[in-house]
Amino acid sequence: MDTRENERMERLEERINDKGTEKDDLKEEVKPLRGREGQTVTLHTGLAKLQSDAKILWIFGPDSPDIFIVESQVFRGEIITEYKGRFQGRLQLDRETGSLTVRNITINDAGLYQLQVISELVTYHNFIFTVYASVPTPNIRNTPHNPSVDSRLVSGSCSVVCSVANGKEVTLSWYRGEEKLNNTSSPHQADLSLPLEIKGTNSDTYSCVATNPVSNQTTKLSIEEHCLQHADSSDCARCITLTELVVRSVLSALVAVATIALLVHHFWHRRNP
Repeated sequence: MDTRENERMERLEERINDKGTEKDDLKEEVKPLRGREGQTVTLHTGLAKLQSDAKILWIFGPDSPDIFIVESQVFRGEIITEYKGRFQGRLQLDRETGSLTVRNITINDAGLYQLQVISELVTYHNFIFTVYASVPTPNIRNTPHNPSVDSRLVSGSCSVVCSVANGKEVTLSWYRGEEKLNNTSSPHQADLSLPLEIKGTNSDTYSCVATNPVSNQTTKLSIEEHCLQHADSSDCARCITLTELVVRSVLSALVAVATIALLVHHFWHRRNP
């Protein structure tokens, strides 16, 4: 969880547990809930059945519940349910249990939700709702080439790096089959990067996985694309270098022979005019 989210959650917990708070209703148990942007999420109360004439209120706020979003009551034998504010068109109340369904959730829907059930007594149910964006797909690329890397490629090994755009509670990991090799996460970086060096030729399957609490994306490493291809290129580069050396040697030899021939011809004409 990133630092700002931790701080916000801590403030909410302090508000809930603080015996001196003016909002005594916040002392009830708080249920954590997570969701992904675009999903439909239901805040389940866990109640079997409410009293049929109970008044139901749902209240929301990013840091404390202070915005009424649902008001449902029985008036002259008729159930009247009103959805308010920016949630209109995305909410559905279950009057039997008090549960609330939110459709097409957004990052701005994160915060504290409170249900108030008013009958002979008033009961409260609180939810801390955290919303995450879908984690991006990680990208695998070869590390920048240098002579030492080229020599490792020729010896049957290669180095790659996996990267992904960072987000709330994103973790980046390398796997060999089902075995996790290493991982990294940081709330302070715009992008996460994780290197991997594969030693020797093998048939293992390597994959880079980006995850957050509600989603994951996997990119498989192509040995042919990222390793063998570069090894062939390195070998070819060495072959070209060797060919150039041979050509230069032959040309030098020809120049030397031609020079000697000219000198011999010159001296022979001087002695035999």
